Amino acid sequence: MAKPDWGALQHQFLAEHAKSGISPKDWCEAQGLNYATARRYIKKPTAQSAQKNAQKKMRTAQIEQAPTTAQHEQSSTDAQTDTQEIAQPFNLRNYGLNDMQIRFVEEYLLDLNRTAAYKRAGYKGEGNTAYVNASRLLRNAKVSQAIRDALDERSRRVKVTQDEVLKWWWDIATADATQLTEHHRGCCRYCWGLGFNYQWRDAVEFEEAEEKVKGKKGARLPKDTGGYGYNGTLDPNPDCPRCDGVGISRPVFHDTRDLKGAERRLFAGIKEGKFGLEMITRNQDEAMKMIAQHLGMLKTKTELSGPNGEPIQHNHTVSAEDLTDEQLAAIIAGK
Repeated sequence: MAKPDWGALQHQFLAEHAKSGISPKDWCEAQGLNYATARRYIKKPTAQSAQKNAQKKMRTAQIEQAPTTAQHEQSSTDAQTDTQEIAQPFNLRNYGLNDMQIRFVEEYLLDLNRTAAYKRAGYKGEGNTAYVNASRLLRNAKVSQAIRDALDERSRRVKVTQDEVLKWWWDIATADATQLTEHHRGCCRYCWGLGFNYQWRDAVEFEEAEEKVKGKKGARLPKDTGGYGYNGTLDPNPDCPRCDGVGISRPVFHDTRDLKGAERRLFAGIKEGKFGLEMITRNQDEAMKMIAQHLGMLKTKTELSGPNGEPIQHNHTVSAEDLTDEQLAAIIAGK
């Protein structure tokens, strides 16, 4: 049996791979070749060889066309750049990542949520463990480089349209703010205590309160006649004589890591001030106003005024040359 011409077969594979993107294994099986043997000869083009081929073709084209003006030279440079970009499509496997790392990068690019991407990629871990491991994975040099290049590639491809901007405003204007923060009213300490007495969470809390006042002159020891089991999330007792059934008011911030869609667009961050944490959101009224303006529902009126808001003064000057003899005589006579 004649020995296969691996050089010719490699050229055939490269031509077919450029058209359909077929893998070496699938191509060898289609040609009836043993892939275990052929894999040493039938290979995908590397980024370096593809770049050299593109540059070689470009130099040949430049010699044949022999451009004589600066405009022709610029066109050749642009064409070379385009050819190189086509010859080097973005591929995560070019970064030396394993399958799990590639999966993590793909999932992270969806929403830039490291913990969620870590779990969706198939890694094991819950809570803080997943976050720590995902952060460690992000610090991997190959992974971080792949993510940066992928984001740059996405930015180059993305073209923002009016419809996309309008969709962004619409998401902000119609987002459900209660998915970010809510106002709750829960029971007070006396609502569900035995005999409407002060109710403790558990014996540990009661003992800690006792320790704080022991040995202090004139201090009253706490009592546990109201029992244990206080839960501030329960509804107020309408018969409570202490809070009159109103309960205790408290704000609730939802976990922003779970936000999706419109609510994620509405969320703008957290600020810590002298009164505690404050959730920052984008202005929904302003977003709706922008939509109304886009749809032509609001008419913009422009008002002109003089200095300090005064009416504009109209000064009309007329020269003597513009007056008739009768008008001049009337002015002189004081009429």
